[in-house]
Amino acid sequence: MIELHGWITIRETYKSFFEEEQIDSVIKKIQEEINKMSWFRPKIEVKNGEYFMQFSSFSNRINPETSEIFEVFKLIGKIAEGSYGIIYLYNDEDTDGKENYFQVFSLARGVVKENLDEFLSPIIPTIEDRDSFDV
Repeated sequence: MIELHGWITIRETYKSFFEEEQIDSVIKKIQEEINKMSWFRPKIEVKNGEYFMQFSSFSNRINPETSEIFEVFKLIGKIAEGSYGIIYLYNDEDTDGKENYFQVFSLARGVVKENLDEFLSPIIPTIEDRDSFDV
């Protein structure tokens, strides 16, 4: 099973001062890229002058939507290098020894890094009991 939750705050730059931002053109470019996707169609929202996206996915396994979520995540980092966000992914069929862990993907300064979660992992025994699967 795949459980995925994420969010991204979209910012044109990571500099502490803001000259005339071109955020409208950045948002337009990101939306154009999202429109090219076949499965993942997140909505870019704006509140209090900040642009962001929130998304979740539940599926039986890694699929095209999952791949597109990561594609958009990386793409936003390239288009708007000041953007930052998190994807939490649980894949119980992971073949790299992470099947009992949430994997955390962080985006900052245009770079995506992968880490293991320390708060909800390991899934067993933190969230679930092992004996619940011995049916």
